[in-house]
Amino acid sequence: MRSTLALSAVLMIFSPQAPAQEIVAHRGFSARAPENTLSAFRLAWESGTDACELDLHLTADHQIVIMHDADTKRTTGIAKRISESTLADLRPLDAGTWKSPDYKGEPIPTLSEALATLPEGPQRFFLEIKCGPEVVPVLAHQLDAWKPRAKQLCIIAFDRKVAQDSKKALPWIEVYRLSSEQTKDKKPVDLTTLIQDTRDDHLDGLDLSRKWNWTPELVQQIRKANLKLFAWTVNDPTEARHLASLGIDGITTDDPTATRQALSTPP
Repeated sequence: MRSTLALSAVLMIFSPQAPAQEIVAHRGFSARAPENTLSAFRLAWESGTDACELDLHLTADHQIVIMHDADTKRTTGIAKRISESTLADLRPLDAGTWKSPDYKGEPIPTLSEALATLPEGPQRFFLEIKCGPEVVPVLAHQLDAWKPRAKQLCIIAFDRKVAQDSKKALPWIEVYRLSSEQTKDKKPVDLTTLIQDTRDDHLDGLDLSRKWNWTPELVQQIRKANLKLFAWTVNDPTEARHLASLGIDGITTDDPTATRQALSTPP
């Protein structure tokens, strides 16, 4: 009996199994449902995704709504700048028909409505702050009741000050710095500087574009800094398998079901 158990332990240690990656549904299950809507989040949870990413903005009356762009034109057909609009201004807009007539009348949700879709358990939301640091005090107030479920939330942001302020105001939530591979003036982002900034700001990890030069050396450099590591937005199966083989923590994708299948299917 002891020899059997010992053999099983050895096989488990040396089995060539890649660690499981967290699959993050980009703006909800956006491949099938209108992005950043309650339908997209519910469909993602029902599909068994590990996490959902959403984008948030602050309205003129200090409400937090879920929308990627700073205005509503692309997904509602009506141009309203969110920072200059009240929640009442945004409520009548249809954020679903652009995707499919099946979603006609889908409203722009508030943060509290989006969070209400999250089942209790291991699944979580990646909350991307798309506006400036002015939203952080409002966000901290709204999330206070979520302290018992802190592991079900994290914050992501491109803007360094937004990330800094978020970590200071919400030290009980993990905060990851988002980064493209290039600056706005098309210069390569220096990874060493990015890592140092992230460490100096006491953040918990990096969430990098799929367009970075994803190599074992890149991953090792970030791991040495004791940071978590995620990639966005990955929809190609071969690319997803490559990133998984590097041992990163998670992959953001428009289609969480297809990506999960890709990672569980040999190339």
